[in-house]
Amino acid sequence: MGAFFGRVFRGDWLSSVKAAAWPAGLLLVMAVALAIPSYGQDDEVVVGWSDRLRIALAMLLQGFGGGFEMKASGGSSPFGSDSGSGSGSGSGSGSSGGIFGDSGTDAMGAASLSLVPLTVTLLWIGALYVGARMLRTRGAGLEAAARLSLLVSGLVLVLGLFAQPEIQGVEISSSPLLAALGALAISLAVTCGVLQRDDLAAWLAQRPGARSAVRAFGTAVRALGAVVALCSLVGFVAYATTDDVDGTALLIALPILPNIGLAVLGLSWGAPVKFEVQGQFSMVGSSAESGSFGLSEIGDVWGNGAVAGALSLGVVCALTLGVWAARRSADRREQLLAAGFSLGLVLLFTGVSGVSAKLAGGLADWGGQGTSEFAPSVPDALLFGLLWVGAATFLGPYVLRLVGQQALVPPAPAAPPMPPAYGLGAGYAPGASAPADPALPGAPVHPAPPANPDVPDHPATVAVAPSAPYAVEPHTMHLGSAPASVAPVAPGAPPVPGAAERKRKVLIWTATLTAAFVIGGGATAGALLLKKNNDDDESGRAQNKPPAASPSPTPQQDQQNQQNQQPSASATPSTSPSQSPSVSQGSATLPTGFVLKQDPAGFTVGVMDGWKRRQAGSQIYYEAPTGGAYLQIGIVKNTPTTSYDNFLGLETKHLQTPETDYRRGQLIENTYQGRPGALWEFTHIPEPDESSLRRHVIDQAFVAADGTEYAILAAGRADLWDASKDVVFSTATSTFTVN
Repeated sequence: MGAFFGRVFRGDWLSSVKAAAWPAGLLLVMAVALAIPSYGQDDEVVVGWSDRLRIALAMLLQGFGGGFEMKASGGSSPFGSDSGSGSGSGSGSGSSGGIFGDSGTDAMGAASLSLVPLTVTLLWIGALYVGARMLRTRGAGLEAAARLSLLVSGLVLVLGLFAQPEIQGVEISSSPLLAALGALAISLAVTCGVLQRDDLAAWLAQRPGARSAVRAFGTAVRALGAVVALCSLVGFVAYATTDDVDGTALLIALPILPNIGLAVLGLSWGAPVKFEVQGQFSMVGSSAESGSFGLSEIGDVWGNGAVAGALSLGVVCALTLGVWAARRSADRREQLLAAGFSLGLVLLFTGVSGVSAKLAGGLADWGGQGTSEFAPSVPDALLFGLLWVGAATFLGPYVLRLVGQQALVPPAPAAPPMPPAYGLGAGYAPGASAPADPALPGAPVHPAPPANPDVPDHPATVAVAPSAPYAVEPHTMHLGSAPASVAPVAPGAPPVPGAAERKRKVLIWTATLTAAFVIGGGATAGALLLKKNNDDDESGRAQNKPPAASPSPTPQQDQQNQQNQQPSASATPSTSPSQSPSVSQGSATLPTGFVLKQDPAGFTVGVMDGWKRRQAGSQIYYEAPTGGAYLQIGIVKNTPTTSYDNFLGLETKHLQTPETDYRRGQLIENTYQGRPGALWEFTHIPEPDESSLRRHVIDQAFVAADGTEYAILAAGRADLWDASKDVVFSTATSTFTVN
């Protein structure tokens, strides 16, 4: 930990400051936009622009943990006599026109507002993502994530301290410490996920169960985002077309658009929005009432046509979730998992989308003591969500077949992955363009190619800028197999005649829909019964997931004992690496997450699925879409020297450049696929002027029978390289074949 934080504080702070400017600048821009209107202060401006800016900042900081509380004192007596007639603090402020009254107001009390503006939260996460992508293009790692998170939380703390004005004896608190802690937690999660995406992809490539869960979660996030965006648009249009709504009211609604969308989604599914007011207030007297606004109230206000429209919107939203889950899932299990994630996210965001307020004492024209709450009903959202999402999940594959479409992601193959031989830590991103490796000269730096439109879009794909590489999660592909049907069919089953098959489908769908409604209704009834009895004990349900079978790694000989020794041109390690077997085209078994590429340059090699091809002269690159590790194939026709002599000459050039801090791991002659070759492994700093990150390189070269030299090189960050966990280099060397 000491070494880690030492690297954190000695690292590149300037780049982290530039990345932190995105979320900080976003907050300032939104606060300035909210502070421009005068909010009804036409006759006399009591709250100036600077105070409105600080109030807007305090409201925005609630998006990630901040608070909004007003405290007032300075009068001779507190507000709130038994008469409740509006005397006291309210008597001196009726003619001022300001929201806090004039200077003669007598007030003593406190009020708080609890609201999570989800628009602010989502936009702030997006700004963090942009900043983290900037750092990733420079090859940053966890140290940069810590620096960026510390800077962001520090800036939020400063803005929170600034967002505490005192106006007419009323002090506003934004809970800056809570806001800073929330910003720290969110920024750590976002930046670590962005900067360590390659490591996560490599980790998931060896764990099909975890990869399926992550893909299902991504599907749920994307589908729910589309649904909430549609409902937000409908809610905003309905709000904008009502009477007495001006531009200021529309501006205030923008930070809570997702909150409005979640309320509209609940209404379209039958879950009402509930309100509750309890206490004694100066303007309304004693009050203790509660109620709800649902489909029946919509019919009373706007008629039956509005109810039909709301239900139609609910059908569209539910089918969107079901069709996305069916289209982007490999099998029925992943589809159900995506549906479960969708429902869980709906309940989570519904629970935080409401607004509540508390008042004690007197503030401006308001006085009394009580609470009020306006929020969608979570129990009703659970009940109707189970029914709608459950039905849509089972109808999704059927709808896909009706429109002639199929799932985008085929099922995973049954072949076990190949045991790893060499390790290559993913996550190294020296720049927005893939670097040319000094082990193979003559490879200039070219910008990364645009995303391949043929590669299916994945849940984690976010395009930041045209030049930024797309983040595509590796997934399993079938080589030469037809796309799998959504509905699994037992292998070897005889074909079913048309009429019998249609009858069988009707029975299956009737049974599944009935089961969905029975199970969903029973689960919801049980949940509501527990809530009614105030029983908070939850039954723990352990999910016993069998671990994904993975073969034991091939024993590796110690190849790192000479890493810190200064090499000589004639030095040869005493240990001998495991030799890559000679394979014929198509004979090697590919690990999970790899595909076999028949390259136009005249060779075949196994690479990770989703890696992009780029050619620079005689050098062919297969690069990780996130800008991290890469595989390089070098071709030199009619080579005059052996591969070992070529490596010795290149090593001499490295030694003549001390600033690269070249360190040999091993350099030996070997036999590769029956031909004379050499294996070279080393670490160095490729760009000492721009980055202090060390790169690990391993290169297997050989001379083919026609005199052409082929070099298979894999490169990545040295601090993340692990010989026992990576299969990039071993897969490439075991599957490489000259066509």
